[in-house]
Amino acid sequence: RRLSLHQPLNPYPSLFLGATDLSPLDVTRLYINFASGGFMVPLRSIRAVQDADGVPLQRYPLKVERVIEPGPAFLINRALQMVVETGTGRSLNRRFSPQLGLAGKTGTTNDLRDSWYAGYDGEKLGVIWMGRDDNQPMGLTGASGAMQVWADLFATAGTVAMQPPKPDDVVWHGVDMDSAGLADSGCDNTVQLPFIETGSMPEAAPCARGQAPGWLPDWMQ
Repeated sequence: RRLSLHQPLNPYPSLFLGATDLSPLDVTRLYINFASGGFMVPLRSIRAVQDADGVPLQRYPLKVERVIEPGPAFLINRALQMVVETGTGRSLNRRFSPQLGLAGKTGTTNDLRDSWYAGYDGEKLGVIWMGRDDNQPMGLTGASGAMQVWADLFATAGTVAMQPPKPDDVVWHGVDMDSAGLADSGCDNTVQLPFIETGSMPEAAPCARGQAPGWLPDWMQ
């Protein structure tokens, strides 16, 4: 509810994959918390009312509230950036510079009925849904349908780089892509990922030679 979702969510394991009914407005309310770096920003269709001379008659003040701490917000943003870098949104790199740091998530429902994409740059958030009124299959994935509409929209509107500052409690560690364990110089297939410094860490990867953070020989445990 702090993230502006007021409908009940069934606590099923599939919820982690996004298996719940949300409208495009609901998804926008949710993702604006990520795009803003952890702040809840109420959506408004009218920001002010002006007279014929442009003098404001009524203003609607902007009220923001932090609903996600800086560390977790940074991790969420990084995960969504990686969707565009190497995941289902990677085809965006053919239209936009990878240096922009675009973030987003594709969505595809069963039998290709719905095509979703929620994505943002450093200034704007866009949520696209494509589906049929009769709920028949569209035949499009999130990447082949909604994301292409999003790309056209942002190509026209212009893009702004997203470079969120790293919070003090976030540290970077190499992770072995094969085992998902912490890596060191003995590992070849690695990726740098952010972690909360005071949070839990993965076990050392099998390829680690004893230099990975948190490494401890089995015989000492």
